[in-house]
Amino acid sequence: MWLNFITLNSVAPIPNLHQISDAGAGDGLMQLHPSRDTELIACGQANTLLDGQFLPSPELANGSVTPAILVHGIFRALQAKGYKIRLHCYQLGLEHEPDFNGSMVDHLVVHHCALGAEQQLMQQQLIPELKRQAAAGERHLIAESGIGGTSFASLWLRRWLGQVLSFAGSTKDPEKLRVKEQLIESLLSQTAQLPLAVEPYVASLQWSDPIQRACCALLDSELVRLDFAGGVMMFAPVIAMQHQLRDKQLSIATTRWVMASGDSQIIAAALPANCRVLTPELRFDGSKFKALQMYERGYVIEGCGLGACLVFAEQQAIKPQQLLASLDSAVTPWLKPQQQQQGSAHASMH
Repeated sequence: MWLNFITLNSVAPIPNLHQISDAGAGDGLMQLHPSRDTELIACGQANTLLDGQFLPSPELANGSVTPAILVHGIFRALQAKGYKIRLHCYQLGLEHEPDFNGSMVDHLVVHHCALGAEQQLMQQQLIPELKRQAAAGERHLIAESGIGGTSFASLWLRRWLGQVLSFAGSTKDPEKLRVKEQLIESLLSQTAQLPLAVEPYVASLQWSDPIQRACCALLDSELVRLDFAGGVMMFAPVIAMQHQLRDKQLSIATTRWVMASGDSQIIAAALPANCRVLTPELRFDGSKFKALQMYERGYVIEGCGLGACLVFAEQQAIKPQQLLASLDSAVTPWLKPQQQQQGSAHASMH
């Protein structure tokens, strides 16, 4: 049985993106972040060099780990259960070619397009491929690895829902959050006279991001079933296009931590009736590693389709302790023994 994991990779065209996001490696290196996450998913390590340095670890500056390495662990558990994993990497506006040396997935496909050509790439490649998968009885998850996209998702959701909604992105830094809010206010001002229709937004590179444009192309196709893997980035296109989606079977699977916020609950209530929201049951408290337990305390919310991959694994009857052992196994090469949690001494520390 095949699981097709489709990752839509992009970096939002925002000047000085490093000033609003803690994802990526900082000024001038943000473009490499989606490729490195996809390498971690496939290979269990990041192969692309950063400033000429080989830095393969999934560790984050805050002491946790990127969700990409946990998705890698889930895929290993699914493979042990007899699943084959086909990874479809869509580099939207990214020229970089990921280095998949040492890949452990069963099949790899990489596609590129220029910024603004996302709809054409979906029509030429992904939509026919999703039709093939459906005819063959294969499953799919449509995930994303992007930087800066929550700013555009916030624009769309505030515009369509008429409420000031805020969402956890990659940073808790007050100054970065202030700059991000200024950006969203500027985008709201620029789009104030637009009709409440998705077309003018996706037609502009200033008012949408590549992942939104790709998702809208998928939603606008004749595909009946679409299973999205992510949080706010997936909510926004579905809400913006909901009146055109009556004949579809949609699902958005995300983490419990995304859905713990009141604003996420407001958004979920605004989704069309034919779009299910799914979250996994697994808790990370029982992990051997503090880096995973930090997820339960809000240090990492979602990314790389983590929530959907956990849901899928649970649907295949992989037991919680087995799933958690696979996650621990994926991070074991990177975390020193002293990074294992000793009792509950640090449970309330931030």
